[in-house]
Amino acid sequence: MTGAIDHDAGGVRWSLRPDLFERRADLFGPDGLRLAEWLAGGQATVVKQASHRSLYRVALPGLDLHVKCYPAAGVVSWLRHLVRPSKARAEYERSLALAALRVPAVEALAVGEPRHGAGTSYLLTRTVPQTQPLSEFFETTLPALPPQRQTRLRQRLARALGRLLAAMHGAGAVHHDPHPANILLRLVGDDEPLLCLVDLLAVRLGPPLGAAARFDNLVVFNRWFALRSDRSDRLRFWRAYSAACGFARPGAKPQAAELERRTLESNLRFWRQHDRRCLGDNRYFRRVRAGDVSGHVVADLAPDVVAALLADPDEPFRRPDVVVLKQSPSSAVVVLEIPGPDGPRRVVWKRFSVTSRSDPWAALFRRTPALRSYVMGHGLRLRGLPTPRPLAVLHRRRLGLPREGYLLTEMVPDARDLLAFVTALAQRPAAERRATLRTLIDSVARLVRTLHDRRLSHRDLKAANLLVAPRGWSLARSAKVWLADGVTASEEAAVWFIDLVGVKRHGDLGRARRVQNLTRLHVSFVNHPGVSRTDKLRFLRVYLAWGLHGKTGWKEWWREIAAATQTKIQRNRRKGRVVG
Repeated sequence: MTGAIDHDAGGVRWSLRPDLFERRADLFGPDGLRLAEWLAGGQATVVKQASHRSLYRVALPGLDLHVKCYPAAGVVSWLRHLVRPSKARAEYERSLALAALRVPAVEALAVGEPRHGAGTSYLLTRTVPQTQPLSEFFETTLPALPPQRQTRLRQRLARALGRLLAAMHGAGAVHHDPHPANILLRLVGDDEPLLCLVDLLAVRLGPPLGAAARFDNLVVFNRWFALRSDRSDRLRFWRAYSAACGFARPGAKPQAAELERRTLESNLRFWRQHDRRCLGDNRYFRRVRAGDVSGHVVADLAPDVVAALLADPDEPFRRPDVVVLKQSPSSAVVVLEIPGPDGPRRVVWKRFSVTSRSDPWAALFRRTPALRSYVMGHGLRLRGLPTPRPLAVLHRRRLGLPREGYLLTEMVPDARDLLAFVTALAQRPAAERRATLRTLIDSVARLVRTLHDRRLSHRDLKAANLLVAPRGWSLARSAKVWLADGVTASEEAAVWFIDLVGVKRHGDLGRARRVQNLTRLHVSFVNHPGVSRTDKLRFLRVYLAWGLHGKTGWKEWWREIAAATQTKIQRNRRKGRVVG
């Protein structure tokens, strides 16, 4: 608090930096902070707004700042205010402390607290120009850059993050919520990254961290990056961190491997805790019900769409101009167009029919196929695995038992199933066909391995349940146009999981289940003229990660999959099912 000057305005006591105190007439009016006036005049814009916190950016002549408001909502907040400083005060003091420790963090300019009782507290910070949250940079900005620049930035960011965490831990600062949204990035010069911390409420200060505490914090920090960055970049981060703080011998791989193992364990616990979130009422999901139809929807699904589906879930199937993707005794699938946040969007509406009298009673002991697809769809996305976003799941009910199920998901436009995509490659020139197929084999093998590493299996992992779409397409944006006959060798295809009824979560995914999944996929291509034994060996090599674990044991996997494939083909023939 050294150097701060107190100032009262509108029932709020402010502590201002001297340079800000000189501009108090620009900041305060008769009723206190001029926030409402700035919003009305367009000088302030909303960055975030929620019941527990709001954030605004204010651009004044010669002064660019952020205003963070912490309302005291409810009895708990009021009681908390009686025994400890306000959230704004705590964040203000931590910003000053981090500056004294030379840890880069957002610069606090002022803090305001109500003079009497509990109320809204305010924190004013200087805007860091030309920055964006690191999470936003990784997810939106970086993928759009040229490949060489992407590589350079990823490598430099890994080292910069290692040095930042080392500086924090060496200074006795630990951030208990260290995800990339709480780190701002600014690129200067020739793509040199500058990083600083924001949202400092979760920062705790004390003596320099010991080895165990450092490792625990690194595990939490690594959870986000383990899903979105390469192993080489994470190893680069570790080397920069250990070189900066002496936590471990620079380049020591055993500690890096231990960090990866513990990160996976931490992520597995986190995923299990959040798998049921899509079945509750919260900021992301809602329970809905109308008459004999009930279910769950995402919070951003348009209310009129929800109301129409609840009123008559079968109406879309009766439309004369509807696009039918599948029609069978067990299910029907059509394509609809509904309003979305960015305009009309195409979605897939699927009906799961009741094919046996025992189906409603079976729901007493396990989730229905529609509900399993909905839950595991969100479960895959939570684990960073590509699948269209489930928007709603509904059931007709009779005597309390679920009958027909309905599932609404976003649609991957211009995509085709894996078998159709590989078959279409036969029309391409030989060199281009081979290059594209090799890229696709590598993508599918890594995706299946990642599915298994994250303790999930897909017992119906056939080619029809894998979609191939343009790599540049995002569920948050409209689709890009691509060639009707497939992608060229320079365009990497993305693979998506669909039809998730057969997806299951495991505590320990054994070899037998892995072999079953690989066998189901192999059956789709067992006699395909465009897929050779060499291609299948390439798939197995990538799946088993020869580069990490060596070649030992691959022949046993090959024999087990071949034997299981013949058993599956013979069983299908006995039952009169199509082999595919």
